[in-house]
Amino acid sequence: MQIEWRLRKVMASRDVWAATELRELLIRRAGFELSLQAVSDLMKKQPVQVKVATLQALCTTLRCTPNELFGIDTPQDVSLADEQDEVDPPGDH
Repeated sequence: MQIEWRLRKVMASRDVWAATELRELLIRRAGFELSLQAVSDLMKKQPVQVKVATLQALCTTLRCTPNELFGIDTPQDVSLADEQDEVDPPGDH
């Protein structure tokens, strides 16, 4: 499974293009302050972790949901039923 950080895409869809602009909107709309460097880092690379407070502020500011900020690409051939058969073969109950 791959998780894609889509902050720049969400920003672009709302005509927000610069870190300075996002930082000002975070303060104005969510009352949330991040350094310009922190905002820039969120825009440039996929974070290792995101605090819930930061996620809430981004969603409030950009008027989006967490599902819009995270794209999840799951393999099509994964089946939990297949995994269960491997872990617990029939007749072994």
